[in-house]
Amino acid sequence: MERYDCKTAQTGFCAGYAFVFKKEKTIRYERGDKEEEENRLNRAVLTLGKRLEERRDSSDNTEAELIDAELMILNDESFTGTVSSLIKNEGADAPGALERAEAILCGRLAAAENDYIKERSEDIKGLISSLAAIITGNETASPEKPCILAGEELSISDLAAFDHGLIKGIITNTGSPTSHLSVLAGNLGVPYLFGLDSITEVIHTGDYLVVDGGKASVLINPEETVKKEAERKQEENEKARAERRKQAETEKTKTGIYANITGTEEAEAAERARCDGIGLVRSEFLFLNRKNPPAEEEQFEAYKHIVEAVKGKEVIIRTMDIGSDKSPEWLTIPDEINPALGQRGIRVSLNNRELFRTQLRAILRAAVYGNLKLMLPMVTALWEVDEAISELKQSAEELKEKGESYCMPETGVMIETPAAVMIAAELASKVRFFSIGTNDLAQYALAIDREAKGLDDYFDPLHEGLFRMIGMTVEAAHAHDIPVAVCGELASRPDAVEKLIRFGVDELSVSVSKLYEVREAVAEIESSFPTDNSLI
Repeated sequence: MERYDCKTAQTGFCAGYAFVFKKEKTIRYERGDKEEEENRLNRAVLTLGKRLEERRDSSDNTEAELIDAELMILNDESFTGTVSSLIKNEGADAPGALERAEAILCGRLAAAENDYIKERSEDIKGLISSLAAIITGNETASPEKPCILAGEELSISDLAAFDHGLIKGIITNTGSPTSHLSVLAGNLGVPYLFGLDSITEVIHTGDYLVVDGGKASVLINPEETVKKEAERKQEENEKARAERRKQAETEKTKTGIYANITGTEEAEAAERARCDGIGLVRSEFLFLNRKNPPAEEEQFEAYKHIVEAVKGKEVIIRTMDIGSDKSPEWLTIPDEINPALGQRGIRVSLNNRELFRTQLRAILRAAVYGNLKLMLPMVTALWEVDEAISELKQSAEELKEKGESYCMPETGVMIETPAAVMIAAELASKVRFFSIGTNDLAQYALAIDREAKGLDDYFDPLHEGLFRMIGMTVEAAHAHDIPVAVCGELASRPDAVEKLIRFGVDELSVSVSKLYEVREAVAEIESSFPTDNSLI
C-alpha cells in the first residue's frame, strides 16, 4: 500500500478502481501537405465543438456555463488563427502547430499575471491537448464502469465524451480549488484532489484507490482489510447523505439557504430541493455563445419562467456580468492588458445603455409575476448605482408609455471589491440588500491570482482580512436595516459557514447541488449557539 498527500479542491470520500487519463507525448504521425494539415485541424475543431455542444445540451446549467467558456475559446479566431498561421506560413504539421501555438498563446497571456489570464491559459492547454489527440487518433477511451479519474491535468473538454455519472472522484497533478474542473466536481458531488506529482507513474488504470478529501490523501492498492473498511465507510456515507437529504427537506433554519442558478431548468431543480429562494440568477447565460444579443421578449420569458418556478419565493437577478472572461462575440470590448480589471459587470452595462435598458425592461415586466429583485455586479462607486437606478426608472417610463405591465423591483448590489466594502455604509443608504461575492473579493483583496502555480500557501480564502471585510459589510448593512447574503464559494465551505453565520450573514446562496448539505450544516451550527448571531 502506498499513501500520497495531496491538496483538496472538493471534499468527500470515495473508493474504487482508477481510470488513468494519459496524454501521450510521443506519437507516430503521417504528415500531409499544408492543405491536408489545415483540413485535419478544421475537422478536429468541428469534432470537438460538436462534442462540447452535445454535452452542453444534456447538462445542467452549471456545467453548461463551463462548456460555453470552452466553446468561446475554441471558436475564437485568435485561437484557431494562430494554429492555422503556423501551418500555412511556417509549414508546421497540425500537431506541431498546436504545440507551438500553446507556447505562443499561453506565454503571451501569462505576462499579465491575473486570474483571467491563468484560467484562460489552462483552458487553452486543455483544448489544444484534446485537438491534438483527435488529429493523431490518440484519444483516451471513455470509462465504461464507475471509476476514479486520474491524470496529470484534466479539462472540461477532456471529459466531454465521458459519462459523468461514472465519475466517483478526481485526482490530478496540476489543479486549483477554483478551477473549472473543481466547479464541475463540486457540481457532481465528488471529491477532487490535486498536487500528486508524477501521477501517471504512480497510479495505473485498474489500481484500487481510497480518496479522502478530508485528509487530502490517496491510498493506492491497500490491503484487503483497508479496502473493506473503505467500502463500508463509502456505503455508510452514501446512506447518511441520503438520510441527511431527507432530513434537510423538513429542516428550518434562521439563515436563508438560497440557490445560485444559471438558467431556467436549475430554477425548477432548486425549488425541488426546497431552496428559500434564488440568491443569484447569472443572467449572462442568455447573452453568451450566440451571434446577437437576446431580445427583450426572450429575456422576459426566461426571467418569468424562473420567477414562476419558485412559486413566490424571492428571486434575485444579477444584471449581465459580461466582459473579462465572458465576452460575447457580438459585443465589441477593446483589447485590455488586464481584462479582469477592465470592462465588466456594471461598467459594460453603463457603457451600453440601450442594451442595459433592454434587460431592465424585461426584468421590470417579469417582476409582475413574483418576488423579483435586481442586483448590480462589480459596483465600486456610488455614482454607478445612481446611474443604474436612473436607467431603471427610464426603462419603467418606456414601458408605461407603451402600456406594458411592470413592477419596480428592489435593487441591491454585489460587494466584491475592496472599494465597495469601504463605502458599504453609503451604498446601504441607496439600495435594499447586499450580496457578497467572495470569489472576486478574495482575489482583489489578497492581490493573488487563484490559478497561479506555486502560490497555494499564499491564497487563503479564509484570510482574516477577508473576514474583516465581510464583518464591515454586515455591520454597515444591518445599521441601515438591509440583509446581507454570501453567494461565493465560501458559502458552501464547511470551514467557513459557521464563521459567516456568527458574523451575522443573513443568507447563504450556493449551487443547487449543495443546498441539502449546506442546509443541514447550518441547522446543526445554529442549534449550537444562541440565535442572536452576534459578531465574534
